[in-house]
Amino acid sequence: MSPMTPVQPLPREALTPDAYRQLEHAASLKGLLKPFKGKGELEHLAQMAREIEAQLCHLMEAVVQQAGQPPYSLLNIRLVLQNTSAGSTFLRWRTRDFARMGVAVWERQISNQALPQIVREGLHRFECERIALNLQMSVVHSLYRQASTCAIKMASAERLLRQLTTAVEVSG
Repeated sequence: MSPMTPVQPLPREALTPDAYRQLEHAASLKGLLKPFKGKGELEHLAQMAREIEAQLCHLMEAVVQQAGQPPYSLLNIRLVLQNTSAGSTFLRWRTRDFARMGVAVWERQISNQALPQIVREGLHRFECERIALNLQMSVVHSLYRQASTCAIKMASAERLLRQLTTAVEVSG
């Protein structure tokens, strides 16, 4: 992109307070900070975390779509969704040819002196949104994994108690 290329900033639409409103309601920690009475409550917590992950993924897709529009689509970098082996999704910067990935790709692009300031500011906004969404996804996915694991452990403890109770009743 040459310094003489006219640049129109993209409207900031992807991560408005309205986009987060539904997530704020679903992600209340009230349901986490209480005594759990059985595996069912933990399974419900895990299910809620999965639903929040899906909503975060939609927000990520909106940011990727915005970052894929001109003038950003004319640059040598792309913001992409990357699915992990752990089952979550994160936003990553990649070069157009997919040869390099990571923050260094973004740093190299934003440091380009020929880049108009308005484009630099847009790239900065995308990077801040990427950082925040990745944090949120990481926390929610960790909550999902922990709740699922604890539900399995609680089910195992409940099974053992039933077995011991049955064995005592049979022998008594």
